[in-house]
Amino acid sequence: MEQKRILILTASIGSGHDEVAKTIGHKLLEKDQQIQIKIIDFMQILHPSISKLIISSYLKMIGLFPSWYHYLYQWTMKINSNNKVKDIISYRYQKKLLQVLDEFKPCLIVFTNPFPLSIAISLKKKGMLKAKTATIITDYTAHSVWMDGLVDYYFVGSHQLKKDLIREGIHEDRIIITGIPVHYKFMQKVDQIQIANQYQIELTIPTLLIMGGGLGLGPIEEVINIIQEVNMPLQILVVTGRNEELKKILTEKIYNKKHLIKIFGYVDNVNELMDVSDLLISKAGGLTMTEAMNKELPVLIVNPIPGQEEVNASFFSKIGTAIWLQQLQDIKLVIQELLYNNPLKLKEMKDKCKEYKRPRAVEIICKVIYAEL
Repeated sequence: MEQKRILILTASIGSGHDEVAKTIGHKLLEKDQQIQIKIIDFMQILHPSISKLIISSYLKMIGLFPSWYHYLYQWTMKINSNNKVKDIISYRYQKKLLQVLDEFKPCLIVFTNPFPLSIAISLKKKGMLKAKTATIITDYTAHSVWMDGLVDYYFVGSHQLKKDLIREGIHEDRIIITGIPVHYKFMQKVDQIQIANQYQIELTIPTLLIMGGGLGLGPIEEVINIIQEVNMPLQILVVTGRNEELKKILTEKIYNKKHLIKIFGYVDNVNELMDVSDLLISKAGGLTMTEAMNKELPVLIVNPIPGQEEVNASFFSKIGTAIWLQQLQDIKLVIQELLYNNPLKLKEMKDKCKEYKRPRAVEIICKVIYAEL
């Protein structure tokens, strides 16, 4: 009997792609212990200096020059699947991927990031890749680097994204609407009292959760400064991710005495913090927004990254699970409105989360992948 080998390729530019890769890998092993699964962060097999340059350039661009990133995003959207620019860019890294393929010999490759996908498709065009390919798009829009008619399966988060892919020439039969897959813990309720006792969280005060993704990006300190102007009691939970400098600054800061503030660094229990919160303030990463929706937690979106996150912000605003704040100063009034003056509006947003969430995303994706084996 032929060995079932699945290669899952991600790239650690942000944490969402990696989390999806781990979640899918874990579920497939639950389904069949005989499957061999290899999860590879493509950034780790590049030369360390190249990997570091790519990640640092990305972070600097979105942090210091977001307008440049927006321009680059829009320009590269015009690169279609037959454009030679794609092949030229990917040519340099094809040898690295071929080494992985020769060693592991997968019968199916799952992509959670478009960078290794574009390289694999170049190999497929040359007849150097025979394995089936499946891609999980981790935002509610798809950059052109995701799109190629040679990909066997597209797993997408919404009907609108499916329409967008069809318009770009992807065959309808290859696109499956599943929702973005998140860890099963975001589908389960936790014991609020237990979590409150563990982290000294007060359950009787309206609670805000503030995050900037795994890297602690965005104007978190500025957001907190504005919230300090709210005179009603608030409990504020802040997750700074891997941004140790930000954690230090916020820990040493003096706060409005009306508010209870707790600063967390990188945590692996965001699901628990979501369960004890009434409102999330965050940028609009695809995974974070989906996790919040599954937790039925309304979101105030601030400073989404130009490009994919702006589309995410627009999507969730339209379906009513989030409010995209165009001006940071609006945070104060919106918090007062939702948590004190008009709690019915907050309930409506929670109800929309319940209506639109897709808790079976992981299960459906793994069922399709397993059937292909």
